[in-house]
Amino acid sequence: MAWLAGVDVGGTFTDVVLLNPETGDVRIKKVPTTRNQAEGFLRGLTETGALSEIDAVVHGTTVGTNALLERKGAKTGLITTRGFRDVLELGRRTRPTSYGMMGSFEPLVPRALRHEVAERLEATGAVLTPLDREAVAAAARALLAEGVESVAVVFMHSYADPAHEQAAGEVIAALWPNGHVSLSHDVLPEVGEFERTSTTVVNAYLQPLLHRYLSSVEGELRRAGYARPFRVMQSNGGALTVETATRHAVRSVLSGPAGGVTAACEIGRQLGEHHVISADMGGTSFDVGLVVDGEPVLAEQKQLSYGIPSRIPMIDIETIGAGGGSIVRIDGAGLLQVGPESAGAYPGPICYGQGGMAPTVTDANLLLGRLDLRRVVPGTTVGADTVQPAFAAVGERLGVDAEGAAEAAIRVADMRMAGAIKRISLEKGVDPRKVALVPFGGAGPLHACGMADVLSIRRVVVPAWPGVTSALGCLLADIRYDDTWTVHKRLAEVEVDRVHALFGRMVGRVLGVMQSDGAAVASVALRFQAALQYEGQTHRVYIDLPAAGHTPPAVTAQDLAARFEAEYRARYTVTVTGIPVRLVNLRVRATARRGVVGRLRVPVPKSGTLAAASTGGARMRFNGAWSDCPTFERWRLPEGAHVAGPARIDQEDTTTLVAPGWGATIDHLGNIDIRKAGA
Repeated sequence: MAWLAGVDVGGTFTDVVLLNPETGDVRIKKVPTTRNQAEGFLRGLTETGALSEIDAVVHGTTVGTNALLERKGAKTGLITTRGFRDVLELGRRTRPTSYGMMGSFEPLVPRALRHEVAERLEATGAVLTPLDREAVAAAARALLAEGVESVAVVFMHSYADPAHEQAAGEVIAALWPNGHVSLSHDVLPEVGEFERTSTTVVNAYLQPLLHRYLSSVEGELRRAGYARPFRVMQSNGGALTVETATRHAVRSVLSGPAGGVTAACEIGRQLGEHHVISADMGGTSFDVGLVVDGEPVLAEQKQLSYGIPSRIPMIDIETIGAGGGSIVRIDGAGLLQVGPESAGAYPGPICYGQGGMAPTVTDANLLLGRLDLRRVVPGTTVGADTVQPAFAAVGERLGVDAEGAAEAAIRVADMRMAGAIKRISLEKGVDPRKVALVPFGGAGPLHACGMADVLSIRRVVVPAWPGVTSALGCLLADIRYDDTWTVHKRLAEVEVDRVHALFGRMVGRVLGVMQSDGAAVASVALRFQAALQYEGQTHRVYIDLPAAGHTPPAVTAQDLAARFEAEYRARYTVTVTGIPVRLVNLRVRATARRGVVGRLRVPVPKSGTLAAASTGGARMRFNGAWSDCPTFERWRLPEGAHVAGPARIDQEDTTTLVAPGWGATIDHLGNIDIRKAGA
């Protein structure tokens, strides 16, 4: 038998899902994330007992995200056009807080490591100042002398003609001891000097780190005898080979969270829910994604951190520091705070018995009877009495007992996560009350009803294996690659033959990447798009262009104008006249389906009773009152079984809480469909 493996490394746990595409059988494994993540990665695969039978591995990682947030990337240099050394600071004149008068910004590349060289192109690509190759070589030598490991090269208007950057790349490559040289026309051939510079610098900043990590993981796999394909989840919901993922490191910034949104999207399609909110609550963070009309919403530009935008298309994900390990504390003003600080995997929550001293969300759930710790930490002898003193200390500051403090902590955590859901949905014009919430992660189903109550969401769909849904999403991911090219002309000035030629060039580039990633050309589907805007505007509107197969679309300026105006009117409900329209960018999106969707076999009994699935009960506290609540074994609940809240459903990888006023039904796909009473 041959298995496919999806591996998601989180801040607390490493999740592994194995799928046999012939039988539909699934195996799952969760192991603690180790300090050397490659070791935990291999341990998770090894403990499935099927490493020698695995045909392909797809990996979702947060290495890039964490390196950016913690500023622990490679020492990076920048070589740019004379006069543009300070683009990273100048940016777009934003502020850390909208109404704040103070703030600071630390660019990824300090000013001393940014060098200018003589060269200049016009926006048309015409040469104003030839490239000074000696200056490029001198800059490279100076950066090497400073211990720089990776370099970004960003020249003005290189999207119009990359010749200067290509020549500079050749000069640097002859001197550079490794291959970590990022050229902006290769990373992002688009207009917008700040965004292009920022995106290229992020790529250079992460490239060595990702290379070391992925090489380490791949080396561990090879030493263990695995020699089959190894791919990395990308921020756009696709997967690429290690070589491509390393070269385009910026495309993997949201690698881990993207897997969860991909899985939630597929669950929504199967249930006929075209609008879905994915809510991934792990041990350290809470990630929210939005699916509209059956497709994950992509952000054309994402602020990875203040002042650090990336214009690589990626699934729009809102992340906050809220998870099972989030620390509960009283701040200097006497207010109860939950997160963003986390106990992580080590020492972890108090109840894990690994030396943790600070109370966490997981500890609060245990104290309130909402968690069977024996399922989370097999063999443990820790009980609720172990965490009670920590919450008693918090409660003393609040004027409540220990259990009251724990319940207050849960409410604060639920409200923080509901706020993240509001931000990502309302900003896109989606009313969260009218969509289905798909919670997953080790803690997501435990808090789903609480978040839904805050937002007045009336349907919650818990996946079959919620604790490893992001790893499952890695399995479902297709091979994808996006390429863009800037035109930046008024439609009246656009040469149709030029557009056709640029599309042809991009088709060649994306098909080359897809082939190198193991996709047969005949299996690759291409999507052609154009980004347009009214002159003077900042934001662009992407429109789809009709095309047959791999042949670029034959469009006219009139056709582009008509399609743009129709899309603009549909999106913003206004008609604009008298302002010229500009064609900004062209884009080609390539997808090769891996054909995994629909093969999962969920082991849900077709018959049985609630009594047979019962594991007794537990005393749980809701709204200040204790209740005797039934508990059930997840995989003994038959299809169609209905569980009225309050109740708890336990399984290997998570706990699902059915809150008072809610009822849960096991559907034909193995999901736990939880609905508000009367919905």
